Amino acid sequence: MQVTGFDDRLGSGYVLSTGSHAEEAVPGSRVVSHGGRTVRVTDGLAGMLEDALAHRPVTPMGWSGPEVPLTLDDPVILAWLRHVVGGVVSVSDGPV
Repeated sequence: MQVTGFDDRLGSGYVLSTGSHAEEAVPGSRVVSHGGRTVRVTDGLAGMLEDALAHRPVTPMGWSGPEVPLTLDDPVILAWLRHVVGGVVSVSDGPV
């Protein structure tokens, strides 16, 4: 899965890649690993993700919940981007 977006708080765009997309290096990106899974994210988003995993490792799965443990599985990380970070512009090869 590859997600692109724009974070108004940081004033910058972001890219998050999982699976085979994570093998393609995006300029200014780095790898974040957790629970045996790895994603590649742009630097600003990497800091937000690492902080969330360390200090608030939950995410709502929809606008009104429920909250689930934050993992790097595609449906969960996509929910975190949509409902916590915001600014999702496009999703390719994402969960149905």
